[in-house]
Amino acid sequence: MGLVHQEFIEAPSVYVCLGCKAHIARRDDVISRTFQGRLGRAYLTESVVNEKLGTHEDRLLMTGMHTVCNLQCRICDALIGWKYIHAHDRSQQYKEGRYVLEQSRIFSLDQTTPEKLATPDAPLSLLPSQESGDMAIC
Repeated sequence: MGLVHQEFIEAPSVYVCLGCKAHIARRDDVISRTFQGRLGRAYLTESVVNEKLGTHEDRLLMTGMHTVCNLQCRICDALIGWKYIHAHDRSQQYKEGRYVLEQSRIFSLDQTTPEKLATPDAPLSLLPSQESGDMAIC
């Protein structure tokens, strides 16, 4: 197996994989935060990175029959959602080509402060604790 190329998103806030912290999507690209996934609440988003798609399958969802494929993190293979390939109902065609991210499989990362811009494998930095003067791991 070769090396896996990881993409990083330059944005103030991104969603990352819960398992490996790989960047998945820009928070600004979320179209809807009211979707329901297999595991609870989910987000509909325009685009993703560091993705691996499964095989196409027809799946009966809450809004009808859709052709979808599973969406996995390319880095750690965690299942993070699915991609809409085809909506069988005309009223649902706006979903085609878009992605559903399971809220329980991702988390939001704020990248606006310099200490949060480090890559996932960056070493921890030591900063003085404000209360005791001791060093605190950040």
